[in-house]
Amino acid sequence: VLDTGVDRDHSDLIGNIKVCHAEGYSSCEDDNGHGTHVAGTILANGGSDGLGIYGVAPDAKLMAIKVLDRKGRGYTDDIAKGIEYAANNGAKIISMSLGGSTESILMKDAIQYAVHKGVLVIASAGNNGPAYDTIGYPAANPNVIAVAAFDESDNIAYFSSRGVNDGDWEIEEREIEFAAPGVYVESTFKGGCYKVYSGTSMAAPHITGIAARDWQENNLATRIYLQTLAKNGFDYGLNGDDIEAGLGLPI
Repeated sequence: VLDTGVDRDHSDLIGNIKVCHAEGYSSCEDDNGHGTHVAGTILANGGSDGLGIYGVAPDAKLMAIKVLDRKGRGYTDDIAKGIEYAANNGAKIISMSLGGSTESILMKDAIQYAVHKGVLVIASAGNNGPAYDTIGYPAANPNVIAVAAFDESDNIAYFSSRGVNDGDWEIEEREIEFAAPGVYVESTFKGGCYKVYSGTSMAAPHITGIAARDWQENNLATRIYLQTLAKNGFDYGLNGDDIEAGLGLPI
């Protein structure tokens, strides 16, 4: 998870944290809370008493890489270095709930490097909807799984960025791939607490958790498997491979 770090002492996460690393910061401790929330959605284990939050894949292990500051801001070179660090240190999946309107060569090259190393890369689509073609990078990169958000009524969230999907069931540049829960999501938070957040930042870790839970023999096989699940699952938003939900939710 490339984000604001993680609460290393949170009771629902402490047993699943394998690596805590910082790029450009003195510590990987989460001074914002966003990274801890994302991590909990993926793999929180309920804590030793079983009374806490459970993530989608509570048996997964976390490599938390701090690339964003206490205000959730970061530098492209730190994020690119974080991607490379994850790829070089055994990560199978990279989850990034972050983004911008343009793609840098540094990020593009780092993503390509990670994919060639066998890593599945997932990112939030952005919160610039409901206009057409508002998906941000790195999610808009075709080597990255772009995740949109839907709400508790199974409607695509108004804020969720839209892609340019053309209905051919092939993921290309600036296209949404999946949709997942992203409105009023409760998860772990800094200081051992819990918090409710909304955003595509909350949707991306749901897909990351599904990928961890249903991991196939490699990153490409896992992506194809998730696409198959989505095609045969519930179709959110518009019909088919659409600009709102892409292929849908892989369930």
